[in-house]
Amino acid sequence: MLEKSESTPVKSRRVKPGVFLFLCIILVTGLLVYKIQRRHQQHEQAASQNQTVASQASSNPAEHEWFEENPKPVLDPVTPDSDLVLTQTAHRQPLLPDEETVKQGELDSTSWQNPFYRLFWKNEGWKFTDEGMESNTDQYCIATFIRPYKKISVSFRVDVKQMFPDFELLLLTRDPAKPDQILVSSQIHFQNTGVTVSASDQKKKSELKRVEVSLERAEAQSVPVRLVGTGNRFVISIGRRRILTCAQPAAQSGKECFLCFMADKQPVRITALRLEGE
Repeated sequence: MLEKSESTPVKSRRVKPGVFLFLCIILVTGLLVYKIQRRHQQHEQAASQNQTVASQASSNPAEHEWFEENPKPVLDPVTPDSDLVLTQTAHRQPLLPDEETVKQGELDSTSWQNPFYRLFWKNEGWKFTDEGMESNTDQYCIATFIRPYKKISVSFRVDVKQMFPDFELLLLTRDPAKPDQILVSSQIHFQNTGVTVSASDQKKKSELKRVEVSLERAEAQSVPVRLVGTGNRFVISIGRRRILTCAQPAAQSGKECFLCFMADKQPVRITALRLEGE
């Protein structure tokens, strides 16, 4: 019997070019779909984070609804000279803001969202919080707002346990020839027995008007106080009642003034401060 000298050839299959092209298209399409979905997820995460930050900022309790403007804080204030601060406080003189500090930051606003922000003040002895400012009973306390006004309306509340606290509200005008000195100041002195308005220059101090009225309260409460300085006249109200009107010193007419709070070792707490003017 004869053996077969040749074996049966193996049949091979060739992949058609159309099938290979179809597989490539599916692979590329899948990659594109994955990238698009990945980008969409990243955008959703970023939007969610931004919305969370915005909601947290809008719920800040330090914000007051009746203020419209949001000034940026002075981020790098000029530190007052320590010798000058000690000299002025030792002689019970008001503190004038440094010229460099006044020129910095967003100080053009006519009203303030957070007037108790500590960098808005040149301060010695007052403690500032988001809700208010409180004097130290162990020292003479002075705080001057660093934004000047030619016309001003200032309203605030003062805590009264029974006796109205003893403190002063001042408007300071800088001497243009000597920027570190006061040309003239108006002083509104609040006491339990009345209110006194005085004017001081570099030579003398004179009383403009005094009204004797009992400011004592039967129970502890927060009493509203308001001062309006038009440049020509002062109008002072306490507890929604007009207490005093008088002429403003002529030397301050048309000139910039700085608002200052002073307390002589007396417990004074100021809240709900609102400053407006030009």
